[in-house]
Amino acid sequence: MKFIHLLIVEPDPIALFSMEQMIRYFDNFLVVDRVENMEDALERLRVVPIDLVIIAENARDEKWKDIKKISNGAKMIFIAQNPSREFIQEAVKEGVWDVILRPVEPERLRFSLEMFQYRFTNMKTLEPPILQDKIDAVFFPREHRQDSIGGTIRNSEMLSKVMNLIKDNDGLQSAGEIAEVLNVSRITVRKYCEALVNTGKLRVRNKYQTKGRPIKQYFPV
Repeated sequence: MKFIHLLIVEPDPIALFSMEQMIRYFDNFLVVDRVENMEDALERLRVVPIDLVIIAENARDEKWKDIKKISNGAKMIFIAQNPSREFIQEAVKEGVWDVILRPVEPERLRFSLEMFQYRFTNMKTLEPPILQDKIDAVFFPREHRQDSIGGTIRNSEMLSKVMNLIKDNDGLQSAGEIAEVLNVSRITVRKYCEALVNTGKLRVRNKYQTKGRPIKQYFPV
C-alpha cells in the first residue's frame, strides 16, 4: 500500500485529537508528525517527505507560504476561522488543496481527504500513452464523474436501489453492507444515504464498537 504522508499543524490538543479520529477513517493516510506552529512544520518538511499538510493555525501567519518553496509538491488543507476572500484567492494560487471552516464538520474533512486520495492514487498511474480516461480519473473520481456525466436518471436509479435495499432488509444497514450487495464503493453508497437522510427519507444512528470509530446505520423514517 502506498501511504500518503500527512503532517498536522494544530496547537489545540482537543482539536488535534478530534482530527486524528477523523483521519483514522482512512487506511492509507499516515500521520508522520503533529506540530503546534509553522516554524516546527517547516523544520519537519526539510527532513521528511510529506504529501499533505493540514494547517489549523492562524491563517494570518505568512510562514505557510514557505511550504511551497521547501517541499517537493506537498499540498495543503487550511482549517480557517472566518477567512477573507483575498486569503482564499491567495491560498489557491499558493497550492492549497482545500479550505475548511471551523468548526470542522467530520464529513467535510473526510470528503476533502477522499478527493485528495483519489487524485494522489490516480496521478501515480499516469503512464504513457496519456489518454483522456486516465486524465479524467485524476480530475474527476469515478463516483463523482458518474453523477455529473450520467445525469439525473443514473442518480435517481442509485437512490432507488439504496432506498429499496434498506427497506427490504428492515433498515439498520451500513454503507459497507449496502455497497457489498450493490457492488459499488462504500463512498458512493454513503453519499446517497446522506442525500436520503437530508431529504427526510432515511434516518441514521451510530453503532458503537469496542474498538474503532462508530458505524453509521441507516433505516427508513
